[in-house]
Amino acid sequence: MNPMLRLAPVLLLGAFSLPAAAQSCYVHSETSGAVPAPVVTEQCFEFHGMDNDDAIDWVCQDNEAVKNSRREIRDSCPDGHFGICTARMTPETLANERATGSQAKNGTFPTQVNDDATIVTYHYHASDRAQAKIDCESAGGSWSR
Repeated sequence: MNPMLRLAPVLLLGAFSLPAAAQSCYVHSETSGAVPAPVVTEQCFEFHGMDNDDAIDWVCQDNEAVKNSRREIRDSCPDGHFGICTARMTPETLANERATGSQAKNGTFPTQVNDDATIVTYHYHASDRAQAKIDCESAGGSWSR
């Protein structure tokens, strides 16, 4: 038998066992009624260093209680951002992507978040770009362009 034919099943098995491509969550927020408009109205975030691949699926679900926000799973965040916020993930980040940074670690409860896990948020549209940077840094993140 040809050595290449013997190698083909091994190569196919290896290709199918590669980790899935990282997913992202694209969020578009609008204002409604007398509620002030959010500072950042379009953003996309990704989790890095997470063992659980289902985390982004869970966090990116549309919340019935928040009617002014649409969330969509994408393969990756698109180009065209004006800023990037990179922050340490906390267990709270899995419920609210804006809950990041340096909350105290008291060790009382086990966590599902790795110590080196981060959330990377790409900002596309904001009513106040300077405030978006301030919000990132005040939550323990670092801002870049």
